[in-house]
Amino acid sequence: MKKILITIAVLFIGISANAEIIINENTISMDNIWNTLGKREQKLYEVGSRILNKNQIPKRVTFYLNKSPLKSINAFTSYSDKGVYVYPELLNYIDNDDELAAILSHEIAHAMDYYDGFGKLIVMKFNSKAYEYKADEKGIDYMVKAGYNPIAMITVMNKIGGESIFDWGTFTSHPKTSARLMKDYEYIYKKYPSYLTTSMTRNIYYVNWTHTAQKDIQKFQQKERQRAEKRGNI
Repeated sequence: MKKILITIAVLFIGISANAEIIINENTISMDNIWNTLGKREQKLYEVGSRILNKNQIPKRVTFYLNKSPLKSINAFTSYSDKGVYVYPELLNYIDNDDELAAILSHEIAHAMDYYDGFGKLIVMKFNSKAYEYKADEKGIDYMVKAGYNPIAMITVMNKIGGESIFDWGTFTSHPKTSARLMKDYEYIYKKYPSYLTTSMTRNIYYVNWTHTAQKDIQKFQQKERQRAEKRGNI
């Protein structure tokens, strides 16, 4: 009896190993294509197109889910086709449309610089950190005009941005995340202060950043108050 049971088990495992999952392609229609093939691509197109349209950007920018075998918590803009490529792994760290808009807006800003030609690309390569700051600021402008909360630029970068040992020379192409987040905060503080009282400032990732940057925030706010006092005395 035991031999019979073992034989049946072996036959069953063999059949299962050779079985194929058959997908009936006739069930895919234009009405359910996004449910069938993936909501992630649709979300990239929706948020990206909203940013482009609300800002009336006169240049073409396309959006892709980068399905390269290389895994990375990252996004980049291609100089050759002005496409914004987002790695699927990055989407695991994005909690809402505002955070996705922060990533896409930053990359759209790079695409606009790429449209200035190869000479601009060379300048950007030799001044990469300055252009990262610039892309964040331009991205914040794009976000606000498209109706997204720019505080999300801080929340998403606080989650995904590492703190590099080096922040000079050719060791890194990006600024330290702590410096970058502080620059973003200063820009929002000066240009879009009303967002600093929105509910997103209670986001756990924003609160976490305020703890790590407490001294820098206090020093910056004190300087701003002193500048305001001086302007008031003129």
